[in-house]
Formats: sequence, structure tokens, C-alpha cells
Amino acid sequence: MSNRQRPLNRQLLLLGTVPAILMFLVLLIFFTSVRLEDVRRDLFRSTQVIADNLAPAVEYAVVSGNHKALQQILERTLRRSDVAWIRVKDIGDTVVGLETGKGVFPDTGDFFVFNADILQQPLEMDSESDLDWFEPGLSSNSGALRVGSVSVAVSGSRLTAQRQEIIFTSFAVAVSVLIVTLLIINQIAHRISRPIQNLSGNVKKLMDGHYEQPDRSSHAAREIQDLEQNLSALAYHLEHLRSSREKTLKASEQARERAESASHAKSEFLAMMSHELRTPLNGVLGMLELVAEEPMTARQKDYMQTARRATEDLLTVISDILDYSRVERGTLTLEHRSFDLRQLIENCVATHRHDCESKGLELDLRFIGNWSDHPRVRGDSGRLRQVLAGLLENAIKFTEQGHVGVRSEWLAMEGNSIYLSCEVRDSGSGIPSEYLTGIFNSFEQVDSSASRRYGGTGMGLALIQRLIELMGGHIRVDSSLGSGSAFYFELPFECAGAAELESSTDYPAANRTITATPPETPAEPARAGQNAPLALVVEDNEVNQRVACALLRRFGFETISAENGEVAVKLVTESNHTYDIILMDCQMPVMDGYEATRCIRAWETAHGHDPLPIIALTADALPGTDRACHTAGMNDYLAKPVRKEKLRNVINRWIRLPETGADLP
Repeated sequence: MSNRQRPLNRQLLLLGTVPAILMFLVLLIFFTSVRLEDVRRDLFRSTQVIADNLAPAVEYAVVSGNHKALQQILERTLRRSDVAWIRVKDIGDTVVGLETGKGVFPDTGDFFVFNADILQQPLEMDSESDLDWFEPGLSSNSGALRVGSVSVAVSGSRLTAQRQEIIFTSFAVAVSVLIVTLLIINQIAHRISRPIQNLSGNVKKLMDGHYEQPDRSSHAAREIQDLEQNLSALAYHLEHLRSSREKTLKASEQARERAESASHAKSEFLAMMSHELRTPLNGVLGMLELVAEEPMTARQKDYMQTARRATEDLLTVISDILDYSRVERGTLTLEHRSFDLRQLIENCVATHRHDCESKGLELDLRFIGNWSDHPRVRGDSGRLRQVLAGLLENAIKFTEQGHVGVRSEWLAMEGNSIYLSCEVRDSGSGIPSEYLTGIFNSFEQVDSSASRRYGGTGMGLALIQRLIELMGGHIRVDSSLGSGSAFYFELPFECAGAAELESSTDYPAANRTITATPPETPAEPARAGQNAPLALVVEDNEVNQRVACALLRRFGFETISAENGEVAVKLVTESNHTYDIILMDCQMPVMDGYEATRCIRAWETAHGHDPLPIIALTADALPGTDRACHTAGMNDYLAKPVRKEKLRNVINRWIRLPETGADLP
């Protein structure tokens, strides 16, 4: 563990303890060795003194041969000291006296022996007085005669015991001192580390978002107190910042809620506008379609076609606005259905051939590379058609003379996928280089005069770019002023099996949710007196009601109409009529189509009837409408405006159209 990983308190203890222990060991060894040496020296010196003092005491006994007196002296000496044994020898090295302690054998064991010679001192008396020999001036070394020796022994175990006692005592005292020292060091370490730990805890509180004033240490060092003061200032500043941030977040949350509310209101407004705009357009287009089948002069047909084209253009603008709004909100969803790629491109180009002919333009379509007759892919055919149609409409609109060309090729990619590369080129006025960078910006045209001259919202290319990017592709433009423009886009598609049925038709983008059916045979209306199928039309708008009924009668149906869902439920559950199909508007007063469908399904389940085909008719083209229809129990979904062929295809999927003769009025 590194020093950075150890707590400060432990580091301080370590810094104080290691020197203390080292000093303890050094002092213990030093003083113990000194004490041991002192004990040994004292023992040796005291024993030698005993031997030196005993030698003159036994002089007379040795010289006179008084063994009894010698024995008494030795016994007294042995009894009053720690001597193990005493041995006295005469001049001939013969043992004349031996006294031992109990259980002590002089020739065995560990002993320290100290010797002293027994000297016989001659007496010298001055002639002036016979008593001068008692004075201290008597010489002990002059002419002394050695008459024997004294050996005094002490046991080594005595020294060992003293040494052990000294070591134990020294160690006990040293350990006690060390413990006291460690306690003092620990107290000092706590006194130093506690304020720092308080600082660390206060910093952690700040990190956790607790900005109250931190605790202050009253006995901390001046530097620590300065840190605590700065930390208190930081806590105050952070508390102020948090308060400001909370106010900002609260304001942001309120702004977000207002934005979400506004977005929801915008979505509701778009749904309402979609319904309100498509409803009258449905009536206009339906009536124009009915009028187109009536006998008319050439001028009347021209007027009618002009009115129909203008209405379809208005519907296209409405659809573009709704699509752009969905893309901006991220609510636009793509379909993934099988379709014939080459046929879609051919049909899309063919629908613009009349516009080119009316302006005297040449329209050219080329397929480059190895194209099969019916290459089938999976993807959103409606969005691809919308992109290609938008580029063609722009090319035709901005080209006064010359040609418009479409070139398409595909490249096989890894796995079961291809890459479609398509070019739409025109010989129009072109785009100045300074405007190319912003050509795909929303609501932007080359200049303001273009809007006045050619019309348009300036939203088409922006929507096209977003649709292409949403499908995983990209688009670019190559143009210069006076030499025309060329738009290139590339899109990935998944290859589809040849046996898959086509599930999207070449209808306008507003009705891309409608699926196609196998080719149908023309149906004629029912003749009077025949058992014609009965259809219930539930529609609150009178014009749309009349259009739907007229179209159904041309398919050979008899029709009954209802102005809201409540009336429709009564007609189904209480009348004696047996209906073959129901066309149900979704948004109606009193009871909408969703609730009416649920009531009808509940009645069918309760009475054991087979479910009637219910086709939803709605002007609401926003995402989720088709899902809501199926959830309510409807069988199919048809967006307004309702066209004759679209209605025929949907009906053919659920019931067989009657084979009839002439049209009914």
C-alpha cells in the first residue's frame, strides 16, 4: 500500500512510532548492557574483597594449625555472604579448610573463583616504645611470608539470575515508557489529523450537494483554520450557485412544459387542419371525378381538368406541409413493403409527361445497367415516389425550353440489398454557385423573384432532402447559372422475393397507406330489381356523403347513409337491413367512428354475428391514425380525398364487387 492510500492518522502514527521504537531498542540494549556489566563487575569486586579480607583472618589458624578456629571463620563467612564455597590451602597446597554451601560441589558446576594469598606479616617494634606496633604505620608488605591461599567461589547462576532480573526489569520499564509514548503520539496524531478529516468530510458534503456551513475546528493549526475559512466561503458560493441553478432549471422546466404544450397544441392543430382541409377537398375531387364521367364539351372537360389539377396541387401542398411538420418533430414513420422498383419509376415519370408536353419539353427516361423486367425491392414506395415526383416537378417548373431527363441505375451491395442511384437533370436556368450551399434550406429559393414568378413554398427540396436522409440515403446538386441543374440521390433498398405480392400502389403521397390488390375487372352498377349489395355510409359532411354514395352506386351497391356514429349503430343493431360493408368516417359529432365501431363489434360478439367489413374514411393523415383505426376494430383504412379506383381496390379486398351493367345515376 502506498503512502497515498494510507489514512493520514496512520501515517502520523507511523512517523512517530518508528523513531520511538528504534530509540526504545537502542536505549534498551545500551542501558541493559551497562547494567549487566555493572552487576558482573560488582559481583567480581565484592567476591574478591571477601577473599582479600578472609586471608588475614585465617592467617593465625593456618600457621598454628588450629583447624577448629579455621572452620568457625569459614562458616561465619559463608553464612554472611553469597559465596558458594571457600577453600583454604597451606604453603604446601594442601587443603586445610573447606566450607561449601548446601548441595554445592566445588569441582562441578559453573563457578567464578577468586583467590587471595595468606601472608604472615613480621612484627617490627620501635625501641622507644613497645606499643608502637599498634599504630597505623605498620607495613604489611615489608618481608611478608606466604603461608597459604584462600579461594572464594560464587555460582554463575547467581550472575545469570541477576542478569535476567535486570533484563526483565529494563524491558518492562521500556515497554511501559514505549506505551506511554505511543499514546502521546496517537493523541498528537489525532489532534493533527482530526481537523484535516473534518475538512475532507466537509469537501465530501460539498461534492454530495450539501452546501450548509461546514464545522469549524477550534484547536486546529492556523493553516487548517485558513483552509476551513476558505471552505466555508466556497460552500456559500456553491449554495448560491445551486440556488441560481435551481431557479434556472425550474424556468427551463416551465419553458419545456410550455414548449411541449405548444407542440401538442400544434399537433392537434395540424390534425384538425388536415381534417378540415381534406374534408372539403374530398368533396371537390369526388364531385369532379363524377362530373368527368358525364357527357361534356371539350371546353367543359378542359375546365374540369384544370379545376381538378388545381385541387390536386392544393392537396399536394397540404401533404407537404404535414410531412415537413412530421419530419421536424421526428414522428414520420417509413413503410417497409415490397414493390416493383422499375415500374414505380416509369409510372412516376409517366404522370409528368403531360406537363412536359404542355410546355414543349422533352422528357427522357433511361435505365442504365442490367435492369430486370420487374426488379422487386422492399422499402417505402410512397416516399420514393414523393422524392422523384418533387424533383421532376421542380425540373419542369424551372425549365422553359429544352428537356428534362431521368437516369436510374442500381448496384448490388453486400448481402440482400441494392443501392439505387437516380439523376434528374434539366436544361433550365440553373442555380448560381453562391446559392448552392443553401438550396436545401427550408423555405428558401434562389431569389425572391423566383417565388413571384414560379410560385411554391420553398419547402420542397428541404422536405426531399430530409426524406432521403430518413431512408438512409443522400442527395447532392450540380448546377451553374444558364446551364441547367442536375440532382443526384442514392437510396438503399432490400431485395424482395419474386413471389411476393406488391403491397403498395402508385397512388399520390397523401394516400400511401393504401395497399394495392390484384388487377380487378371493371364493375358495373346494379340494375333495378337485382339483389345488389348494401353499403352503409357513415359521414357527417353532406358533400362527402353524396360522393361516397355516388361512387358506391357506380360499383353496383345500394346505399344507406348516416350522419354520425350513433345513428349508424342504431341502423346496424335495430333495423332489418343486412349490410355487406360499412364506410365509417372517424371524426363526427355525437359519436365518432371509433366508438361506433366498438359498439358494432360488441353487438356482433354478443349476438354471434360475423363481423362486417368496416372501412375507415378519415381526413386525418397524421401518424397513428391507421393504428387507432385497427385498434377500434376497423378492417381497413382509407385517407381522404377518396378516389374511385382507391375505393374500388379497398372494397375488392373484403367483398366481391357485383357484376353490373350500365351506370346508375
